[in-house]
Amino acid sequence: MSQTWGQAQNSKTATLDVYWFTSVPFIYEEQGQLKGLEYDLLMEFTEYLKETHGVELSTRWVEAESFHSILDIMKNPEKPNILGASAFSITEDRKEYLKFSEAYLPDITVLVTGQGTLIARTYQELKEMLDGRVAVTIKGTNYENLLRNLKDQLNIDFETLHIHSDQNILDNISVSANRFGFIDLPIYLMLIKKGGDLTRQNLYNVRGTGYGVTMPKFSDWQTPFNQFLSDPRYQEKVGLIISRYLGAELYEFIENLYGGTEIGTSILTKEKELQLALIKNANLKLQKDRNVKRVLILGITFVSIFLGVIGFLFFKNRRNTRLLVMQKDQIEAQQNDIRQKNEQLMNRNMQLIALNEEKNVLMKVFAHDLRSPLGHIIGLSDFLNAHAEQMSEEDKELLTQIGTGAKRINQMISKILDVEVAEGARSIVLREQVDITQITQDIVSRYRSAAAQKSIEIESTHRHGDQTIETDHMLLFLVLENLVSNAVKFSNANTRVRLETDRQEGAVLFKVCDQGPGFSEEDRSLLFNRFQKLSAKPTGGEQSIGLGLSIVKKYVGDLGGKVWLETPNGTGSTFIVSLPV
Repeated sequence: MSQTWGQAQNSKTATLDVYWFTSVPFIYEEQGQLKGLEYDLLMEFTEYLKETHGVELSTRWVEAESFHSILDIMKNPEKPNILGASAFSITEDRKEYLKFSEAYLPDITVLVTGQGTLIARTYQELKEMLDGRVAVTIKGTNYENLLRNLKDQLNIDFETLHIHSDQNILDNISVSANRFGFIDLPIYLMLIKKGGDLTRQNLYNVRGTGYGVTMPKFSDWQTPFNQFLSDPRYQEKVGLIISRYLGAELYEFIENLYGGTEIGTSILTKEKELQLALIKNANLKLQKDRNVKRVLILGITFVSIFLGVIGFLFFKNRRNTRLLVMQKDQIEAQQNDIRQKNEQLMNRNMQLIALNEEKNVLMKVFAHDLRSPLGHIIGLSDFLNAHAEQMSEEDKELLTQIGTGAKRINQMISKILDVEVAEGARSIVLREQVDITQITQDIVSRYRSAAAQKSIEIESTHRHGDQTIETDHMLLFLVLENLVSNAVKFSNANTRVRLETDRQEGAVLFKVCDQGPGFSEEDRSLLFNRFQKLSAKPTGGEQSIGLGLSIVKKYVGDLGGKVWLETPNGTGSTFIVSLPV
């Protein structure tokens, strides 16, 4: 394999030994895999050589004993095909014995003191603060050089604590308020972004030449690496790599900051911005946790109610099952007399059918009766929401959640009943005397609150004639309720909905009239189909699953009547139900 760049261009293959030591986030090991912006940078450099020069580059990553040992290897190299990667700052004294690539990231270093220390306003205050304290640094780094310069400039005396290269300076400063040290600005800002609470001394913000990759003095690998950093196609990729580890916001800030003059002011502004964002995120998380807790409480409440209903139905069904077993035993005990056995068997079968129908009716009545109080809860919550000016925000939120939960349960009950009807379950029609006035007034009263929320006037009117009809009360109620519900749901504000009754020869007519958008020709052809959503949309954000009119059609058929639409396009809707008398 080639060792120099010149040889690599001829042979189209090369190998580089890259010496590294842990420096988060520049280069580090995680679960046995190398990571960091310098690692990704060199991987991108490999792709660059292959694409632009046709050179297949192999990299061998060699972990050094320490940060300082990488510099020693560069001073006395055995071969030219080696690089050093460990967040090296480009300095004049290092240039005397090694080469650097061009800077891939601005180099700004800040002075950080322990948690709770004050910010010095003058150099005299800073001198008094640092005198006698412990400086934390890594041997052979630019941080150590800056500490020497600080000691000479301020003429102070402090103890220096050298930590291992793979240790974190900021973590060691955080141990005691008596410690301080220099650190790269990106690393410090990442600490602040995560909620760290060290103090940056604004009097010492050192702007360096930048960070670069190191190589021996006689190496010619500087040429392709600088070409890589200056290639416009790869500059964007380099920026994305750095943003991946520092965050796009911090990377853009450091890039813009490097060419400015008021570094201290800009950094202070960014610190406050990160701290405010941290507080905001903490508040949002706290609020989210509160909301989740409330939702869980409401959910557990509704699930408990639902489980109670299921338990009631289960035990009732179990009781009926026991009754069936007893009846079966009685039938088997009477096998001596064939005629009597057949007669009893027929009677028992009729009883079984009645029990099953009773169970189905009970389910429907239970669901229907449950929807009524849910409707009241929904109406009351909507009313309170409309007059909630004096409530706290927390009470408003709880009120909204109560209304939403009730609406969801109501929708679940509606779907259970509606899907059973839409699938063609046979309705049992009971013949009874039904008060027409009472049933229409009940429906209008039930939907008056919902209509008032949308400023819709709802009323019922009656023509002459007998005000009773012999029919199934529940099926008639569900037919008229679906039609009135649709009228309110699809009508705009400041309109009117009317429920009219009239008696003609041999029939009673029920008319539900609204001033909604009406139906197109295409809508008319699909009017009574199941799960069919038409062109008109609910005007108050209500939900519609497209079952209402198909259910009306089925129930009216079960009652022996007819239903049709008599409204021209765009002039509202009038549905007419005709039931025989």
